[in-house]
Amino acid sequence: MYSDLSKLNRDPRRVLYVSGNALESCLQPENCVPVKPWKCEADDTALLDLIPFLEYVARHRPADIRPVLASYQGRDIAKEFIERSKEHQKKMQEQKQQGRLWRR
Repeated sequence: MYSDLSKLNRDPRRVLYVSGNALESCLQPENCVPVKPWKCEADDTALLDLIPFLEYVARHRPADIRPVLASYQGRDIAKEFIERSKEHQKKMQEQKQQGRLWRR
């Protein structure tokens, strides 16, 4: 059975679909956030690992979620988001340090 997100009567730029078989079963794969299918493993944290990414998206409300998701294509979104966040923090810290040097 395929999921047709257009039936939600929502703007597709604002719809994000999280599923263990999202890419295989959704008619709008550009809106999908694939996660490892849950098989009752007690140590499965796939959904918990996505929380920082989902919070970021909710807070920043991109005009269109699809290019955001496309930038993660072929990668584990949760892990890649953490790496990108660390890199962003590092750049911000470097810029802050450079600003201090110029003011002296």
